[in-house]
Amino acid sequence: MPEFPDYAQLANLQMIEDLYSRYLANPESVDISWRHFFEGIDFGAYLTKRGVEPLPDQSNLRILELIQAYRRFGHLLARFNPLEQGEKTTPELELENLGFFSSELDQEFPTLGFCGKEVAPLREIIAALKEIYCSRIGVQFAAINNPELRKWIQSRLEPKLLIEPTLEEKHLLLEYLNKSEVFETFLHTKYVGQTRFSLEGAETMIPLIAEIVDYAGDLGVGEMVIGMAHRGRLNVLTNILNKSLEMILAEFEDDTTLSFSGNDDVRYHMGFEGEFTTRGQKKVLLEMAANPSHLESVNPVVLGQTYAKQFLKQNGQKDKIIPLLIHGDASIAGQGVIYECMQLMKLPGYSVGGTIHLVVNNQIGYTTLPEEGRSTRYCTDIAKSFGCPVFHVNAEDPESCLFAAKLAVEIRQKFHIDVFLDLYCYRKYGHNEGDEPSYTQPLQYEVIRAKKPIRQIYFEKLLSEGKSEQKLAETLEAQFKETMKKALAKAQEHIAGGVSEKPAAPVSPFEPVKTAVSESKLNSVLDLFCKIPQGFNLHPKLQKWLENRHQSLQKGVDWATGECLAFGTLLDEKISVRLAGQDSKRGTFSQRHVIWIDNKTGNPYCPLCNYSTPFQVINSPLSEYACMGFEYGYSWSAIDGLTLWEAQYGDFFNGAQIVIDQYIVSGDQKWNTPSSLTLLLPHAYEGAGPEHSSARIERFLQLCANQNIIVAYPSTPAQYFHLLRRQAIRKVKKPLVVFTPKSLLRAPACVSKAEEFTKGRFFEMLDDPTPPQKAKRLIFCSGKIFYELLAARTRSDVAILRIEQLYPLHLDMLKELIAKYAGFTECIWVQEEAENMGAWRYIGPYLQSLTKKLAYVGRPENATTATGSSKKHKQEQAALIKQAFGDL
Repeated sequence: MPEFPDYAQLANLQMIEDLYSRYLANPESVDISWRHFFEGIDFGAYLTKRGVEPLPDQSNLRILELIQAYRRFGHLLARFNPLEQGEKTTPELELENLGFFSSELDQEFPTLGFCGKEVAPLREIIAALKEIYCSRIGVQFAAINNPELRKWIQSRLEPKLLIEPTLEEKHLLLEYLNKSEVFETFLHTKYVGQTRFSLEGAETMIPLIAEIVDYAGDLGVGEMVIGMAHRGRLNVLTNILNKSLEMILAEFEDDTTLSFSGNDDVRYHMGFEGEFTTRGQKKVLLEMAANPSHLESVNPVVLGQTYAKQFLKQNGQKDKIIPLLIHGDASIAGQGVIYECMQLMKLPGYSVGGTIHLVVNNQIGYTTLPEEGRSTRYCTDIAKSFGCPVFHVNAEDPESCLFAAKLAVEIRQKFHIDVFLDLYCYRKYGHNEGDEPSYTQPLQYEVIRAKKPIRQIYFEKLLSEGKSEQKLAETLEAQFKETMKKALAKAQEHIAGGVSEKPAAPVSPFEPVKTAVSESKLNSVLDLFCKIPQGFNLHPKLQKWLENRHQSLQKGVDWATGECLAFGTLLDEKISVRLAGQDSKRGTFSQRHVIWIDNKTGNPYCPLCNYSTPFQVINSPLSEYACMGFEYGYSWSAIDGLTLWEAQYGDFFNGAQIVIDQYIVSGDQKWNTPSSLTLLLPHAYEGAGPEHSSARIERFLQLCANQNIIVAYPSTPAQYFHLLRRQAIRKVKKPLVVFTPKSLLRAPACVSKAEEFTKGRFFEMLDDPTPPQKAKRLIFCSGKIFYELLAARTRSDVAILRIEQLYPLHLDMLKELIAKYAGFTECIWVQEEAENMGAWRYIGPYLQSLTKKLAYVGRPENATTATGSSKKHKQEQAALIKQAFGDL
């Protein structure tokens, strides 16, 4: 039997605790001598449970194990649930399971720092531990694999839990509770039955958020970005972000004039920017992100906004701008985007230095109970996967909520990790004000209806302590009610006066944008990109590739080089560029190589990072939903830069369909939130099968209206170059969807000459490069199929015309193109997609109305996008090319 280590002494208690925690999680993670040591502790505990008295010199270790047990499992007995009735028990903290006899309760043991003395009866030690870990706050931190963080939390809780706000803080807390409740009761009385997602039952959220912002401001935070769902949103906007009551009430009065200014959504989805003044008179800017009803979808958007602000305003410093995400209990446990966002926590290019999470724990999801909605004890158990601390707090104990809020802010600022506040509460009116919750939860709502309002509970507590007077509460309530009445009168007066905002005059989406650059600037970009730093060991296979790129202006610019030139010239013009996606540094098809890896040292080098303007290229995690949402949020805060999200293959965007439907294509109209996000979606039929062929052109075209997005399928490197530059330079910001090539990346025919970059611009349509003198047949197409048609053309009476921008469709240019070939007798649309896919059903009606003679050539309707057989693909492709030039 090996001897115990010499340093297994009380003076090294903290180190032993850390090692023991590691041992409990994984015995193999500690040295073998410590493993035997802790096995001895476990064996001693086993003997004790069997009724064998431990040796006297084991007292320190037994108490240590007792303390660790309460740190680890104390939350199981904590009283943080306002709906919970009866005493709580848990076998993990039963005396006999901790290796003690009931006869030892009055025996003295070393306290190891508890109870304010060196030794105390076991009963007293347990009482002290219960007061800390089993009373007002349930703390989960003992399993965190960060000894420094565990020690820090212990130091804030031990040896005695001190939750005692100042008198000023108590009165301010009461004032916030008063505003929170009166706001809700006023709306409930005035607008009976109207949906507002009341905060009643969780009014403590308002002083809790106020404490987070106040304390963060005192610690140097100057800005916070907030994301939250419906419940309590109006209350937060009014009482935290200081959105005027007049504006809120005008929305309840259904002021339709608001929709002209980008307020075309329900009131509890709208965003807002406000300012909060701390008790120390510091200003904190607050931004509430607009969001749809898709719960938790706003989370990556907020993270992207925050990261952009940190990167562009604070040079990447994380302490001054922080995110706050407010969740529901059912959604944080049920929505997979939570995990995707958590996975971004420490990733380069995504980390915001920690997020504060506040869960409004209704203990129900619509009508679904926790045991029906999750497989874990707590809705916040996702935090355990990432080593994040959780504080479970009781909405009916607002002082403990504020204590935990301060801890959360400190942890975020000191350790740059996510931290969770789980606010246990209830819903007074069910899911919304028109819901009858007792249909499905009769017993729960019998308890809820018997409850006093939280404001009354706290006020009675202050009265019992002699810390407040009845008159004060009545005065606060009367003052706020009067404020709301005046605001309502102003809102009604404004609406009755017929004052409305007129919609802004539309700006032509076809306004020319100067995107051409001089050849000398293009050469300077290539010189910078192709210069290998001294001592850098470039991969041998890239050497020839780099030489070809350097000479491309003379030999022909390929697709990836055109993109590089667009990035470099924008950076030279002080326009930032961020590209993120799966494998984007190298490129899915090994075409980009904007980051080089030293072949001997493994060190990265980014040629375009030599510009003074920020250039970011990020290899994203294998996620579409959170990562696209992140880039969309980034584009909100970096509206004047070029922000791009790239799919590994075009069809993978559908993992982020919620972001596309609810934000990208509709956000500007709903919330007046313009975005310049660009989606790069590789698309083409090349025999790769159903999952690697189509970027679903038809789906994006179905979403087009009111000039909400731009959909383009450029066919040349120069067109792509000008399209990217136009997207970054133009004043009117719209999201851009680009269908990008795969095989064309290396096709000899798909290159552009230098003059196409120096004299051209992006053309929404392209004429035939060698137009026939007299065309009998017009072939319209987009993208890769053009090159196959061009190679197969043998007839001299066929013109092949390309539509490069599908939406907004430049009808005047289309008419001019058709008029050029007056006398044609046949017109066809050719696509490689199936008839129920691609652009056909969108573009067909336009071409039919202009030509009066239109036929379709392409694959027939199909349930899948493409065949998995390479041989069958080639047969299908050859047949449609033949049909394009044959008899109709």
